Amino acid sequence: MTTTPSSLQIIVLHTIKHKENGLVVQCYTNRGGRESLFIKYSNKSKGKINLSQLHPLAILNAELSVMKLGSMQSIKEATPIVRLASIRGDIYKSSIALFISELIMRSIREIEENAQLYEFLSNAVLTLENIREGVSNFHPWFLVNFCRHLGYSPKIERMPQGELFDIVTAEYIRTPDSETICFNETDSMLLYRFFKASAQDLTQIKIDGKKRHQFIGQMIKYLSFHIGSELKIESLDVLHEVFE
Repeated sequence: MTTTPSSLQIIVLHTIKHKENGLVVQCYTNRGGRESLFIKYSNKSKGKINLSQLHPLAILNAELSVMKLGSMQSIKEATPIVRLASIRGDIYKSSIALFISELIMRSIREIEENAQLYEFLSNAVLTLENIREGVSNFHPWFLVNFCRHLGYSPKIERMPQGELFDIVTAEYIRTPDSETICFNETDSMLLYRFFKASAQDLTQIKIDGKKRHQFIGQMIKYLSFHIGSELKIESLDVLHEVFE
């Protein structure tokens, strides 16, 4: 059945080469959530699709073709909605972009529209592009807020006074037993601070690379528990080395 081309906005997560002149673009879209789209490129199509623009977290307007590869729709033309020069040109931001794109790709499987989540993700990309201070704290801040938008928000009412954050109940508790899985006291306090912070507050959170890496590991453990699948984020160690 013939259909007319349609357009949508996509956030690029990852690309996989397909044969000699094809590319599978794994992305998050404003129309259908997590999707895989296909690009068939040639010398003739170079003007319509610039492959260098398909970098992690690129936000593009994609026009879809009637052609398909299996169940995947094809991208006929793609143009950037915003040019992310800072993310592409800064080793710290590009490392964060790689981590965030992998985190999204491994933790979201739903193929359904989620306008609020798409808006959060696209706004987060723009914030990363424009932020000038506190860059080293952006990815733990993003991770905490990402959990909130996935529906796994920690229950935080006030600053913890010696309480520890329980991964299972998502609450702070004062007297954990031997079977309770909790953050340590430092990570419990960091969770509160990142939960309450805006992107403009990130310079006020003083934390070294080792503690930041430890906290991110705990947050990934928390997210893994609540989505029911262990998340193995390969770019995390690279990110730690960059910010060490």
